[in-house]
Amino acid sequence: MSWLPGSNTVMRALLSLGRGIATVFTSALLLLGLTAAMVAVQSGRDEARPVGAAVVFGEGDGSALTPAQKAQCDHATNLYRRGTVSRIILTGAVVAPLARQHLIEQGVPSQALLVEEESASLVEGIRAAAVMARAQGVSSVVIVVEPSAMLIALKVARDEGLTAYGSPAGGASGFDDPGAVVTETWRYLRYIFVGK
Repeated sequence: MSWLPGSNTVMRALLSLGRGIATVFTSALLLLGLTAAMVAVQSGRDEARPVGAAVVFGEGDGSALTPAQKAQCDHATNLYRRGTVSRIILTGAVVAPLARQHLIEQGVPSQALLVEEESASLVEGIRAAAVMARAQGVSSVVIVVEPSAMLIALKVARDEGLTAYGSPAGGASGFDDPGAVVTETWRYLRYIFVGK
């Protein structure tokens, strides 16, 4: 017999609450782990194929391209030279003009370049690229971004109605940079749940 009236009911309620909290916590950990694995796997997949355009997004605020941004531009140039794409869409408020100049110096004709200079985030940039692609009659694209950002870039492009494939620049993958995987996991989940 219980020493306090109703203590069994309280104990059952506390146990039930504890199980609920444990279930939510376990589910959250599983979601984070699965998303991180998806980010890492997608970062190493090169799906390049003949499509209408390559999309190169750059984040930054410097006066010169970073080595990673140059690698992305060079990768897009190679896709153009091989005939995989006939246009290159550059997005990013600060980086797009710098990338345009770099591509022209690499021999890509200016008429093959579409430049968007308003976006400040990857999501904004991919959305703007989708608008530009549709205006050019392009429905399928190859996304060229940092390897760890590939999953979110593809998701946004597909949500915007494009058929999108990933082609990361360089040989690095998410498995090489766990910190970037963590960052991009959070960014991907924020996009899924908040849309930004």
